[in-house]
Amino acid sequence: MTKTTHNRRAVLKGFGAAAALLAAPPALGTPPLGVGVLYGGSRTDFGYNQAHAEAARALAALPDVRLEERENAAGTLATAVEDMVGGRGCRVVLVTAPGDALPGLLAQADANRDTAFLLCGSPTDAERAPVNVGFFEGYLDEAQHIAGIVAGYASRAKAIGIVASHPAPSVLRCVNAFALGARRADPAVAVRVAFVGEGASPLSVAEAARALAAGGADVLAAQIEEPRPVCEVAEASGLLCCGVHVDLSSAAPQGFLTGAEWSWGRCWAETVTLIAGGKPWRHLRQGGFDRGFVRNTAYGPAVGVEARAHADAARMQLANGNAAVFRGPILDNTGRTVLPKGKVLRGSDPALDRMFWLAEGVSEIAL
Repeated sequence: MTKTTHNRRAVLKGFGAAAALLAAPPALGTPPLGVGVLYGGSRTDFGYNQAHAEAARALAALPDVRLEERENAAGTLATAVEDMVGGRGCRVVLVTAPGDALPGLLAQADANRDTAFLLCGSPTDAERAPVNVGFFEGYLDEAQHIAGIVAGYASRAKAIGIVASHPAPSVLRCVNAFALGARRADPAVAVRVAFVGEGASPLSVAEAARALAAGGADVLAAQIEEPRPVCEVAEASGLLCCGVHVDLSSAAPQGFLTGAEWSWGRCWAETVTLIAGGKPWRHLRQGGFDRGFVRNTAYGPAVGVEARAHADAARMQLANGNAAVFRGPILDNTGRTVLPKGKVLRGSDPALDRMFWLAEGVSEIAL
């Protein structure tokens, strides 16, 4: 799930001429570089945190790197950072979900200038962000858009259900991207979304999925941190499904279509390698298919030839910059024009961080 929304334009200006963090490479015989990864939840949640844990394996494989990991650190980030930096001697700290703790993290970074703080999410507070802070942002909505195209072809009932966490701009961006993809495949498709709240239990997620199925959806999808129950309900009910964050095909061997995944391993490894070598590193890395920061899970057996061809072509267009998920005209579900004809919002556009609407053809169900 996409995390805290921030001001990109300020950061692009603030980080434009940032100096290298670690000016001198480590001397021969020095201990391995300590890299700490702080997860907001379990590394095996079959969701957002597991996607980052899989990327951390690329860090563990680097020579002369010592990986330290802390799960369920969301509520204790300040203490966890102190332990990573002071107790465990980490010179790189990677936080997968800064959330509301961002101001405190920036203050800690300012107090520990010899440690690089790498934060997942779009950047903010450029004026107060020390030179040793970097941000990573992936456009998961691009991969959700492709999954939506596949789902639109697959739905015979012309009804798709999405279990989502809460109607924050980062969540709505992915929900709408999926819906736009589904209706791009078949304009007659209707999408219903059930908001279960942040931190919803697996039982609540499963109940929401069953409610969507009972309402006629024959394809289920998700935009929540732990989406596995959605795929399990779909498989048990003989329905089709799409995953998110990680490969969830094993949860629905027969009905799995595809999914929207993060792909951070190469990006993180490149950045840590530069830091370890005392070389300049990019303090802002943003992108989608073009940067290899997101991907789609391999198609399942229920995906037809036409759907594959359409989805592959759309993915290529997004990757080479010849298309955008949010291209006008786009109406919301009340018929109001939210993006006029000719207007395009690309991945880094700050207007996407102010999204408060649901697209045409999308409705919310009460739980």
